[in-house]
Amino acid sequence: EAESALRRALELKPDFAAAHFNLGITLNDRGRWAEAAVELRLALRFQADFPEALVVLGSALRAQGQLDAAAESVRCALRYRPHFAEAYYNLGNILRDQERHSEAEASFRRSLELKPDQAHALLNLGVTLTERGRYGEAEAACRRALELRPDYPLAHSDLLFCLSHNEDISAAALFAEHCRFGERFEAPLRAHWQAHTNSRDPQRGLQVGFVSADLRNHAVASYIEPVLARLATYRQLSLHAYSNHRVEDDVTGRMRQHFAHWHAIAGVSDDALAERIRADAIDILIDLSGHTAHHRLLTFARKPAPLQASWIGYPGTTGLQAMDYFLADRFFLPFGEFDRQFTEKIVRLPANAPFLPFADAPPVSPLAALNNGHVTFGSFNRPTKISPSVVALWSRLLNAVPDSRLVLGAMRPDGRADELIDDFATNGVARERLSFLARSDMPTYLDSHREVDICLDTFPYTGGTTSLHALWMGVPTLTLAGDTVPGRSGASILGHVGLETFIALNATDFVARGVSWASDLPALARLRPQLRERLRNSAMGQPELVAAGLERALRTMWQRWCAGLPAAAFEVTLEQRSGLEPASAT
Repeated sequence: EAESALRRALELKPDFAAAHFNLGITLNDRGRWAEAAVELRLALRFQADFPEALVVLGSALRAQGQLDAAAESVRCALRYRPHFAEAYYNLGNILRDQERHSEAEASFRRSLELKPDQAHALLNLGVTLTERGRYGEAEAACRRALELRPDYPLAHSDLLFCLSHNEDISAAALFAEHCRFGERFEAPLRAHWQAHTNSRDPQRGLQVGFVSADLRNHAVASYIEPVLARLATYRQLSLHAYSNHRVEDDVTGRMRQHFAHWHAIAGVSDDALAERIRADAIDILIDLSGHTAHHRLLTFARKPAPLQASWIGYPGTTGLQAMDYFLADRFFLPFGEFDRQFTEKIVRLPANAPFLPFADAPPVSPLAALNNGHVTFGSFNRPTKISPSVVALWSRLLNAVPDSRLVLGAMRPDGRADELIDDFATNGVARERLSFLARSDMPTYLDSHREVDICLDTFPYTGGTTSLHALWMGVPTLTLAGDTVPGRSGASILGHVGLETFIALNATDFVARGVSWASDLPALARLRPQLRERLRNSAMGQPELVAAGLERALRTMWQRWCAGLPAAAFEVTLEQRSGLEPASAT
């Protein structure tokens, strides 16, 4: 209606700059960014000194990936209005997208100087500080945003993500903070949960929904796509996608064909989405986001489906009573060790998720140390995960292995490399022993592993995809298994491929294991060409096993619900994947 009224106004007065501006805002809010940009440029044609239009134009250009043009538009707004707080906020968002995190931080801080009580600016400052590895400051910013807006679920989710990276928080405290999210945002909704009228037939076909903002070129999609391709062939399952992102790409196009029903839900309210899910008679609803960007946990908090589960997108509990299950595997979450960190019951699949290697990956190279005369350690994790404590532990290992080197990849143009050089120097590791590689395309990134003999994992938030890529390139990762869920990915991957000797239990053990492997180059050289086959033969390398395990898990969940039984932890073993016997429950 707003669009229609504004277009009518422009029929009457085509040079009405304010109408072009408001139409641009309307189109921008509806995700029609190219059309929005046209209207905003018309507004600027009829009124050049229009800083608000320049800021919204920057937002529309940012959404289309035109970051340089977006930044210039917002800077132009600041030339007209130097004390425009919202312009600095929008510029900070663009700079974050450009991975210019120090400049983004400065822009958010300037916005807050001009207008201190902006919860959204505090939140994005917190996210930026998390990306810079300054978790204490990030936590403070997120908590301040929540003080200003207690009803701000995104701020609480970003706080949880920040805390997940903080080594100073205990597992119990991290779990309690997740539960607080549920008490704040779910508890008021529980009295309004509706009874589910789904037919309690334990053998009938099931309507299964997947809710995600990442059904596009994203790590989550790379894990779930091969499973969906196989699930789509199960005649007893009808798959529904609830896609919560306006951007669609080639990956989206491929994934659409695996779903019987596709629902674009970006911009749909949580109440409306819950009603749609009920109308679709979904039996089991699966969250693929957890507390990550664009999640729809407040829809799940309304309990629109009789059974709800969280999977893949986030290493930890949702904190919701409405979420019945969390999908994992026995290497990721060993029996009895992590159940108290979840409001959900843990279901263990043959593997938490499959891994499909990059099709054009270069071949595995010989062990670099045999030619170099020294061992080279490496890390391709996000540089923001390399905290001072991580640097200190890695430095202990480097100093215990004479002449060893360290390659650090995924570097961004934000000054992080200089900070790391200083941190390592403080721990006795000279600049000459460090090499830095910029972020690159996939073939270049994978080929960089030819320089590395052993990868080093971060903590308390360990690597996942990077460790899998390293294995495919013949490089094992030395990991420190944590006592929180984010600290388990590395141990899970290594456990699947039988590399328990690379899983350290504490810092001293980490150094000892690193020294041991660095001292036995023949063993490391023999292991290198074996790792691809180990990965192929593991459950992670066989999407059909994961899909079969998931299908069996869904059926077991459903049978329990039909029998009036509460959710319970259980494991689906490989032997059960094609049988009818019940999975073991605890």
